[in-house]
Amino acid sequence: MFKTGLITLSMLALLSGCATTSTPPEVPKRQEKEPLYVDENTLILFALDAQNRGKVGEAVSYYDLLYKRTQDKVYEDMAMDGLMQGHYYKDLILRLTAKREQGETLSEKEQRYLVVAYLSQRAFVKAESEAKSLIEKEPTEQHYALLAEVYRIQKKYIDALATLEKGYAINYSENLLDKIAVIIYVNMNSPYEAIGRLQKHVENFGYSLAITKRLAAFYANQKDEKGLLEVYPHLYKLEPTKEHANVLIQLYWNTHKKQELEKFLEESGQNDELLLQLYTSDKNYKKAIALAAKLYKEKGDLEYLGQKAILMYEAQKNRNDKKFLDMVISDLTKVVQVKEEGYFLNYLGYCLINYDRDVAKGMEYIKRALALEPESAYFIDSLAWGYYKEGQCHKASELMDKVVEKLGAKDPEVKEHIKAINSCLKGKK
Repeated sequence: MFKTGLITLSMLALLSGCATTSTPPEVPKRQEKEPLYVDENTLILFALDAQNRGKVGEAVSYYDLLYKRTQDKVYEDMAMDGLMQGHYYKDLILRLTAKREQGETLSEKEQRYLVVAYLSQRAFVKAESEAKSLIEKEPTEQHYALLAEVYRIQKKYIDALATLEKGYAINYSENLLDKIAVIIYVNMNSPYEAIGRLQKHVENFGYSLAITKRLAAFYANQKDEKGLLEVYPHLYKLEPTKEHANVLIQLYWNTHKKQELEKFLEESGQNDELLLQLYTSDKNYKKAIALAAKLYKEKGDLEYLGQKAILMYEAQKNRNDKKFLDMVISDLTKVVQVKEEGYFLNYLGYCLINYDRDVAKGMEYIKRALALEPESAYFIDSLAWGYYKEGQCHKASELMDKVVEKLGAKDPEVKEHIKAINSCLKGKK
């Protein structure tokens, strides 16, 4: 029922889409001859065009040529970026190690590239050494994440966790915490330890969108409705989407938290139709009538006009009030002219019969309702009452026997009708 997907750690998250385990393609061929009479700007356009066409190796060749002509380090950097983007890891290692041998100091970015390149070749000792060197120079979140990835790929999960914890302690990075939680959950198969790690962060720093989504994913994978119910109200506040609302509504419904569901629907406005059903089932007529009127005004659907009329009827103490009955009958008549629904037909017919407005017309409506739902005990009861009003007591009695079979004789209105019809049979109407 819940969609999830545990995100595994990858160098894509660390270094702009650079995968560590893909097989490197062939090293791009460099330009054998320089294009004649081509200026710097034109070569840049050639390089950009090659990148746009996905010809990364070709683009690297142009950047190499630009660097050769201008000695501008920008072009050397762009060539390195291209090699990284194209996963030309062997060539990257050759170039960067050659730079070092020539006495040049690698930039932090170049060193990070070297770690990724070594990992692609499964040269773990070298990758670890480079990553540790980066941390010594600059103990940043990114560098701790990089070293942790070196350990994770080797399945050294304890070392990876220890490294991530050190990085997390720097600035309580949610990115590193997420990596910690995923390793504990996925690689170490300790779901509730991972959840506890996230909850500890939440206790100290509150809910954030990223951490809340991760908690929701973990709880969903565990099919833990209690945990989901704890997290989803926060997730909805942080990201009030229809999807999150629907999940939260379902959670409240599944766990029979009617009060909480009602409150959420009132505050969010996410499902007024369901809220109307809740008000109606609770016989909260005041709120139900107001909401039905609002929905009718907004949507123009006669369904809501019919519901409003019935709710008003149910809420009314003095149902013999002529003006009130005129309004209910008028609204229900509008509804049944468009909607052939047994519920509305029965209510309209019963009002016409019970209050002696037009018994014959009322019975026509009841018969239409029964044509839709022939086994409805309530509709059969209304028709029996019509026959009683017409003085056809035997017909009324036969129908009431069917009602008693279906509903029993405990319902107050059924009792009242049986008593009246029996009296009619004895000539005491």
